[in-house]
Amino acid sequence: MDRSYIESEKRATKIGLWFLFFNFLIVFIWLLYELYKSFNSEPDYRWEFSFNFIGIPFALIFVGLFLFTVTRALIKEIYS
Repeated sequence: MDRSYIESEKRATKIGLWFLFFNFLIVFIWLLYELYKSFNSEPDYRWEFSFNFIGIPFALIFVGLFLFTVTRALIKEIYS
């Protein structure tokens, strides 16, 4: 492989990681807002209240783990 191909692959990897980072960050912030909103509003239906306490924290954990993994890979890619 020549050097330009390797450099373009590194650049493409960084762009992809930045894209994933910002998308997961936006989803994480949105889920935090939804959790905050669920504590400060009365639910329309009874099942909605229990769903917010069960679904949103697990989604936060799942997205948080993805965000952590992407951030770690991005830092590794930038500083190596």
